[in-house]
Amino acid sequence: MANKPPSAPTSALNILYSFMVLAQVILIVEFFVVPQNMGFAGALFNLIENQRSGLILLQLFGCAILFVDAVVRFDHLKNQWIHCIGIGLLACHWMFQMFVHFLSSSYLT
Repeated sequence: MANKPPSAPTSALNILYSFMVLAQVILIVEFFVVPQNMGFAGALFNLIENQRSGLILLQLFGCAILFVDAVVRFDHLKNQWIHCIGIGLLACHWMFQMFVHFLSSSYLT
């Protein structure tokens, strides 16, 4: 029997991967920038701060979906190791955010 590649909604997964990378970049910038009189950026950072737990949960689901997709379609991915390293970095950043958020919400406030 021929080993057929598993079908996957590649455009949806590419959109999810791009969204996860964009969210990580925005959240890294949010750690370093203090939004004082920044207009739209200040409103965005305030929204992120108010909805941090929900965003962390969404990032968990996104990382899990990308991880399962990478496991199922590993042999059929074009850039296997780059894709997996990217997912690993997303998961590490998610764990760091979770640690900092829950540490600060439980002990510092």
